[in-house]
Amino acid sequence: MNFRLFEKLKSVERSAIVGLRHESPAEHSWCCLMLADFFLSRMDVKKRKIDRLRVYELLMYHDVVEILAGDTQLHPNNVDARKKKEVEEQDAANVLKEKLPVPLGEKFFDLFQEFESQKTVESRFAKAIDKTEAEIHELDYKERWKGWTPEFLIKVKGPFVEEFPELKKAFYELLEYEKIEGYFDK
Repeated sequence: MNFRLFEKLKSVERSAIVGLRHESPAEHSWCCLMLADFFLSRMDVKKRKIDRLRVYELLMYHDVVEILAGDTQLHPNNVDARKKKEVEEQDAANVLKEKLPVPLGEKFFDLFQEFESQKTVESRFAKAIDKTEAEIHELDYKERWKGWTPEFLIKVKGPFVEEFPELKKAFYELLEYEKIEGYFDK
């Protein structure tokens, strides 16, 4: 059964660590869902016209491509690797669209394209959550912050939170915390 393909998300290793092992995309996606739920519960989603279910679906499916494409760590020393990764992820999306069971293959593909294109408010919010969750995760691994600067984080993550005041406020509070706690002193 091709549905078992989703199970592979549990065994793919991301660059982030959890204790003495690597995080899986399944764990990251679950944490993104929890973080999105937290922020959506603090926002006026009707006024902002944000479809909660669509945000959840985008986050559920956004890293399915890592089944085939793996993960590339965001780091000041490997910015160019992200560009190559985008091509690999698009190739993976095309393959997975055909391998996943109907109708999930199409649904996954459409959601992945929406997430990547950033044309809907839901996709922009989901991407902002994705960027924020990864940074929150790394707070437990201060030793891995070598080479990071506040300026780099503002450049690569700041634009994603700009549209969402609640996330923007949290992002800059997080940045202040990281400065005070010496995360950038590595």
